[in-house]
Amino acid sequence: MANNNNDGGTSFTLGFILGAIVGALIALLIAPKAGSETRGELMERSQALRSRAEELAAQARTEAQTRATTGVATARERIAPAYEGVRERVTPVVEQVVGRAQDGSAPAPSADDAPADEHSQTDKTDRA
Repeated sequence: MANNNNDGGTSFTLGFILGAIVGALIALLIAPKAGSETRGELMERSQALRSRAEELAAQARTEAQTRATTGVATARERIAPAYEGVRERVTPVVEQVVGRAQDGSAPAPSADDAPADEHSQTDKTDRA
């Protein structure tokens, strides 16, 4: 007929308590850290990241300076011959203009001062 088992109540209670203890231990193991610990970790990580960013910025700055210096040197090497060529051509003309300006005399017309366009020459003769 009815099977009365007095042991059923204590087994349930013992299982409930044991389950609560195991659950609490697991919760402690996987639970997030306290706020102060989390903030401390975040500070450490942010300082490490900031330090790394400063290192990378210094490397980039050094690389940029090196490339800029190399670029300027290359540009000087390429421009120097052209600069010297222009300088050699312009210097005598500048000296001639300065000499005439100091003398106060107007430059005398030369064959090079003739109009470059033949139509302009014929227009002047047609009007006369």
